[in-house]
Amino acid sequence: MRISRMKPFAVAASVAVLALGGAGAPMDQAGAQTTRAAITAGSAPQLVNLPRGTSFAVDLPSDARDVIISNPRVAEAMLHSPRRITMIGLEGGETDAVFLDGSGRTILALRVRVDAGVSALQDTLNRIAPGSDLRAEAVNDSIILTGLAASPADADRAAQVARAFVSAPEKVMNMISVAGSDQVTLKVRVVEVQRNVIKQLGFDTQAVIGRVGDTQWLLGNSATWGVNGSLLGGLAGGIARDTTKNFQMEGPCLGPGWPEGALCPVIVDGSPGDPSNWETAQPGTGPGSDGLNKGSATLKAFERVGLVRTLAEPNLTSVNGEAASFLAGGEFPVPTGRDRDGQITVQYKPYGVALGFRPVVLSEGRISLQVKVEVSELTPSGGLTIGAGTPSSITLPGLTVRRSENTVELPSGGSMMIAGLLQESTRQAVDSLPGMTNIPVLGQLFRSRDYLMGETELVVIVEPYVVTPTAPGRMQTPADGLRIAHDAQTIFFGQLNQVYGSPAPTAQAGAGWRGPVGYVIE
Repeated sequence: MRISRMKPFAVAASVAVLALGGAGAPMDQAGAQTTRAAITAGSAPQLVNLPRGTSFAVDLPSDARDVIISNPRVAEAMLHSPRRITMIGLEGGETDAVFLDGSGRTILALRVRVDAGVSALQDTLNRIAPGSDLRAEAVNDSIILTGLAASPADADRAAQVARAFVSAPEKVMNMISVAGSDQVTLKVRVVEVQRNVIKQLGFDTQAVIGRVGDTQWLLGNSATWGVNGSLLGGLAGGIARDTTKNFQMEGPCLGPGWPEGALCPVIVDGSPGDPSNWETAQPGTGPGSDGLNKGSATLKAFERVGLVRTLAEPNLTSVNGEAASFLAGGEFPVPTGRDRDGQITVQYKPYGVALGFRPVVLSEGRISLQVKVEVSELTPSGGLTIGAGTPSSITLPGLTVRRSENTVELPSGGSMMIAGLLQESTRQAVDSLPGMTNIPVLGQLFRSRDYLMGETELVVIVEPYVVTPTAPGRMQTPADGLRIAHDAQTIFFGQLNQVYGSPAPTAQAGAGWRGPVGYVIE
């Protein structure tokens, strides 16, 4: 508490001319803005709001001898004469100012509240948001923003500007209301095209050549299919020659027990055949050297061309400034640990076509979009096997992911394409005998080729629209206009439905679809 005792003729010459408060009010010699207001003398304290760094002039009806300030850190009193006193706001807070005469009676009691000055902030808000009705109020060293903003962007800019007038961002309380909350519908088309080409051409050659009991020459050439692992289909055919059986002479079997016309090998001792029958003997087969004098050649060929198109057209609607997401696919489990009972805990990870966006409607119908698009699929490549070789092994698949994140600004009804997400891979393996693959034409017979090529292209088209609700009678579902056929129509004519179309037969006139829309039921 500070008590100032005035001397009879002491005058503080710190304040110049007094004027009405405002943005253009003159400043005193200490740089403080002065304000004059009507103050009436009396015993009841009067409330005075004083912005920080400004002054307040008080004219008293009688001479004052003492001025009592309860909190001198908030405000101070400058005494110019016994009847003119200036209050100066120093920092945010409240204090009491009591003016006493020479007899100790109270001439005037003031309750001074000092807060942050908002006149400069108010001028800035009026300039940056001319179409909004925004107000700034100061409470101690904090600022409260109130009023009605034309758009969320104006409200956000006002909060950013107010933070520059306080010592900490949390001292700004944003209580601005938005005139209308726009809703944005995002129409997205995700198109992915995959093209796969597989070519397999192989020659298997196996030959063992030699004489009885001794191998002279071996030949072996087989396709390993190093890229795909095995022949995936197609054609496999060839020839084989086995000469491991030698020629022997055969003649009619002699002796009892042989059927008529039976042939037996002719041996030197005359039994069971008779050497006297050489003129009727003929060539036959007999045991030779196993594993020698045989060969085979096989041709294997396969070719595949595949084309896959993935198309998703999700439509999402979100309130201005709020996020929305979409997923067309599934989730697969991933072990994350064990609980207290030893049971495996899992967490599900999503895959498929995923979309997430957050719209912010700007002025003149323009939309700022944060768009995230992801296309993923399960694949054994890059997977993980836990506990391989045990009955409780777990195989976790890998993911091939193509992801795009963008922040763009579009008008309502405009379009944006995200393209260039290309992926191409080519793998090829050639197996051959050393030195034989360079032989012209015939070298192809001694080599095999395994070829695999994959191409993927992903294109995303984004179209945002600012939308408004409509009447319930204008809404239709795929079941409107669908009538199921009775048993006779299904049995004799193979019909599944009697009527299907738009608008529905019972719908109101003019309530049908507008634009290129429709449903397909198979």
